[in-house]
Amino acid sequence: MALLVTISGDASNYLIRGAIWEVGPSSYRARVHLVPAASRADLSQSPISVVSAGGLTLQGALDQAIARVMTAIGAPVQNLEVRAAPRHAEAAVQPQ
Repeated sequence: MALLVTISGDASNYLIRGAIWEVGPSSYRARVHLVPAASRADLSQSPISVVSAGGLTLQGALDQAIARVMTAIGAPVQNLEVRAAPRHAEAAVQPQ
């Protein structure tokens, strides 16, 4: 399983942090965490894990992940950054 990209951004009062892995030929898995923004004291401090999303392409997995974030939060994703994962990140925690 190869870590390909990291994802960050925000939606409403949440920060978005996640990643996309290649799990096989033409199979990609995204995992995204929604973290309450520090400026909102009334939100829980523990991250809300969004169910992982998959796709046949990297773009498909990203699109599915963003759609699930928008459904969970009820707001559009803003300031989305998708970056290539550093090579040494291969040993990072992988999705289950």
